[in-house]
Amino acid sequence: MKNLAVANALALNPYALEAIAGGATAMQRVREYAGRLPGVEHCLLLLPEDADMDLEDLGFDIRRVKAGGIVELLRSLQDAGSDYDNLFYFFADCPLLDSGLSARMLDNHQKYYADYTFADGYPYGLSPEILKPALLTSLLALAQGSRSSAAEEPIHAHDRGALFELIKKDINAFDIETELSPVDLRMLRAELSADCKRNLLLVQRVIQGGAETADAVCRLLKEQPEILRTLPSFFAVQIVAGCPQLCSYCPYPGFGIEVAGKQGEMELKHFIRILEQIHAFCGEATIGVSLWGEPAYHSGFADLAAAALAKNFRLVVESSGIGWQDGVFSRIAENKLPGLDWIISLDSRDPQEYKRLRGGGFEEAHKSVEVLQSLFPGHVYPQAVRMNENEEGLEDFFRYWKSQTGRVIVQKYDHFCGYLPDRRVTDLSPLKRFPCWHLKRDVTVLLDGRVSLCREDLRCEHGLGNLLEQSLEEIWTAAEPYYRDHLQERYPDLCKNCDEYYSFNF
Repeated sequence: MKNLAVANALALNPYALEAIAGGATAMQRVREYAGRLPGVEHCLLLLPEDADMDLEDLGFDIRRVKAGGIVELLRSLQDAGSDYDNLFYFFADCPLLDSGLSARMLDNHQKYYADYTFADGYPYGLSPEILKPALLTSLLALAQGSRSSAAEEPIHAHDRGALFELIKKDINAFDIETELSPVDLRMLRAELSADCKRNLLLVQRVIQGGAETADAVCRLLKEQPEILRTLPSFFAVQIVAGCPQLCSYCPYPGFGIEVAGKQGEMELKHFIRILEQIHAFCGEATIGVSLWGEPAYHSGFADLAAAALAKNFRLVVESSGIGWQDGVFSRIAENKLPGLDWIISLDSRDPQEYKRLRGGGFEEAHKSVEVLQSLFPGHVYPQAVRMNENEEGLEDFFRYWKSQTGRVIVQKYDHFCGYLPDRRVTDLSPLKRFPCWHLKRDVTVLLDGRVSLCREDLRCEHGLGNLLEQSLEEIWTAAEPYYRDHLQERYPDLCKNCDEYYSFNF
């Protein structure tokens, strides 16, 4: 039996070259893992053609891959694997890959004559994918025959699920074997890879906890869930107070804002100071700039967006589509900085129903979608909040916008811990409660820099500090006791009535 190990480093982050817990780097651990795989004598490292990294001393065989997406990846795998019985395929930044689990997968792969074998239910980063080299011919045909449309995202060579995404296009044509985890931990969304500061910290905690095998990692994550709260991922920042509409399902009009219009804005220098704190503490994050205000009202929005995108943050703009100054969209698009997504809240295709739910502005909002789609194709998401009032027309809304933009968001209704009437069509909450995703991943920043416990903390009664006066680390640490209380199933009154703990932001 002659097998080849292939490590994908086409989008390698420098964190993969940092020592973990005072020991080996992620890439060193991956190379050691590859050397323990059955029937493997060489480990091939896939690098971009223009990469300037010198990694020969790690013991990999280097292969440069041309730019060109999934097709070039498959051609590289096909060329490299033609003389081998099986390919182990994994990513070069996963230091906890388990050779024992991989060997079990290979046994079943051969026993059941599988074309493709993968593990399911484990946290990401513990197992490889195993495939017969002959499979690559079929996958290459699928990749070359696929034409991405508005309804289909392109598959990139550095996508971690690229091979399986292709297989799913004609899944019944392949023999697939699955190695199931004894305990399904997919719900944890744990990623054991050194691709960002947040995940590297989790990997360090796992290694420091003594877990070196897949089973040990699963036990540790289940028995010590507090280690899963690493660094914040999503920041909801209020850059404007006030909206052009007083939506029927928004709680903010009940806080003294009875008329539409701008009430105030965050200074650009303060926003940049917050970005600098996020960059220093987290490394990368998603920034939402639509908390309790219409971002179109910000006088320097184009500069604000450029500041966030220049730091390689993902920027999410949720807007009514109303009130945008002429030329702002074009000015932002001219920067050609990646990472910007637009969510336009529409709620209904019927003008009268739209007016009942949101107020005036139906034509302007739809025109904004049209303009944004032309400037930011693939990054515009029409949105509807699902509630009793618009349930009847929601399927038509979804089908229409899916055909127009290829993407649409149906958001659950939020009653804000009972502050608003319950207008939910159905209760989506899990049968068994788990710790709040927002306490685990989010930071909510108000106009003056104050940080509330979460978006549901409308009056900031559980304030954590002020990000313009304190460090982000200090504020993030201040929320830790709330998260630990959730782990013990102890909830403050605000959380007891919450229906948002299971919703997930980016």
